Amino acid sequence: MSLPRPPIRRFRILLVEDDAAWQHLVSTGLAEHGIDVHGAPGVARALECLEEVRPDAVVLDAILPDGNGFDLCRRIRARIGELPVPILVFSGRDDEASIERAFDAGAADFFVKSLQWKLLAERLAQLVAAAQMRTELASSHRRLDRAKELALLAHETARRARELSNSDPLTGLLNRKGFLAAAQALLDAPREDPAKPAALLLIDLDRFKRLNDTLGAAAGDETLKQVAARLQQAFRNMPDIVSARLASDEFALLFPSMRTALAAERAAQIAMTALRRPLTCGGLDCVVRASVGLATTAAPMPAEALLAQAGQALSEAKSLGGNCSRRFQAELGHADRERFDLEAALHQALDRNELVLHYQPIVDPRSRRLSGVEALMRWQRDDRLLSPRDFIPIAEETGLIYRMGEWAVGEALQQVRRWRAAGLEVATVSVNIHARHLEQPELARAVSQALDSTGLASSTLELELTETGVMRDIKRSLDSLQGLKQLGVRLALDDFGTGYSSLAYLTQLPIDTLKIDRSFVDKLGESGQSRAVVRSITALAQALGLSTIAEGVETRAQLDSLRSLGCDEVQGYFYARPMPARELPGWSRRFDGAVPEPVRTGPAALGRSVGGAVDPARRAIPDDPSGGLRL
Repeated sequence: MSLPRPPIRRFRILLVEDDAAWQHLVSTGLAEHGIDVHGAPGVARALECLEEVRPDAVVLDAILPDGNGFDLCRRIRARIGELPVPILVFSGRDDEASIERAFDAGAADFFVKSLQWKLLAERLAQLVAAAQMRTELASSHRRLDRAKELALLAHETARRARELSNSDPLTGLLNRKGFLAAAQALLDAPREDPAKPAALLLIDLDRFKRLNDTLGAAAGDETLKQVAARLQQAFRNMPDIVSARLASDEFALLFPSMRTALAAERAAQIAMTALRRPLTCGGLDCVVRASVGLATTAAPMPAEALLAQAGQALSEAKSLGGNCSRRFQAELGHADRERFDLEAALHQALDRNELVLHYQPIVDPRSRRLSGVEALMRWQRDDRLLSPRDFIPIAEETGLIYRMGEWAVGEALQQVRRWRAAGLEVATVSVNIHARHLEQPELARAVSQALDSTGLASSTLELELTETGVMRDIKRSLDSLQGLKQLGVRLALDDFGTGYSSLAYLTQLPIDTLKIDRSFVDKLGESGQSRAVVRSITALAQALGLSTIAEGVETRAQLDSLRSLGCDEVQGYFYARPMPARELPGWSRRFDGAVPEPVRTGPAALGRSVGGAVDPARRAIPDDPSGGLRL
């Protein structure tokens, strides 16, 4: 039985939140839905406001500066007694332990911090309506039944919201997070017949980008929905399989038990055959081809590792021209085996704290002062310090790039906090984010949690995305970038000038900074064309109210040219190589506005720190004026 939507009336809530930015966002967002918000920055003020405001509901942050949010929930519940005032815990965490603690403390609901104000408003309206209904239970059995149904509806709404965080909104399939959790549960479960292997199919649509660019994003989305339906229909007699859309045009199917590995290969052929029938795309009949990577296991293993094996098999199928399937084989050549060892180790690198960040100073060329740093990832594997070029491509192929990017954001902000505590003022830190990460809703949540955990201003963080990556799907990029911008972080377009941004789209992007690609900086003083390009970029940035940073500055002549052309900030070997966090304070003291001698970039300079001392770990990294591939 479906219930009519309860009548909406204007009501007021008490918001216990110490972050001024979130107070403003919540107040503005809920006001649009008829909710008055009264803010309290901490525990003491919240308890005072209970009598002053007399709210219809209380929304409180789980982490507060002068107390624990869950303890405050218990105190408020005890103070209001039987009054119909529901409490909703508003947190940046979405783990089961936090949710359980909230309900144990007396909360009526739990909401993960996001910008979905309509959903939050509806949840609060349901909670307030249900709470008020409970006060009338004694007078009518009809009202009692209705209140119970409203309570069930509120719980169902909360359950559904948690389900949505694990699903792909376009196709209705699981997303990457949901797939890995479900797949791991199946792989860990006892097997009825250990001889029957589990099989994972990783399916990638061939030339999907071309279809999307030609017919438009709407046609591309419709194609993806039809592909999802085809795959489900093809295996409709196998209800135990787990299906997901992992990324833009990448799907996965996990079969808990197959008779043999050959049966798994047959499943791959069935999937390819199902997709070969013409689809309707933008009013046209289109034929979609797919490449399939297959991996099997008869023993428990990490779902991410099995997915990585399927990814390697998919790469092999792609290298053969696509429109075929390949199965992962343990008997690989030495090069492939080494790559697999690297891939398997990379899956554990985060858990083992092997990933590290090095930081390259960003300098104001006029004041010659440190204005910020860029965080660049390295992998400390045993006694070798690996450059990003050795592992970032693997991370991109396997999807680890998402976890690594979120880790980099959190670690970089923590390091800024440590520097400031030690007396070194670092205004901003730039972190490179892969453009495909914009497709993941977890990105904004991870950024928000990282800022909350450090207490730093949102403007401390600048996220860098490559021009080419952003422009690949400009409409989706715009939506994701707007969401990040609402958090207050700065956004930079990296390698600017090498892509194909149109001025019309550039004016729509909510960016703050253009980073001039080093290919133009290299030829300053040698090529009049490069000087003209840099002049055009700085003029364009000034017209749009954006700042500019030049990358790869190695000589005094380049620095002087950039200063005369109006470039706001520079970075490169002229000032410093990327360095471990512990070296930045010493570099800053030695530099302190002076013009340094250019850092040598030839073979003799390998392994040298800014101060000239030899750092053995650096010898493992080839001399790379770009500072290594960025994440």
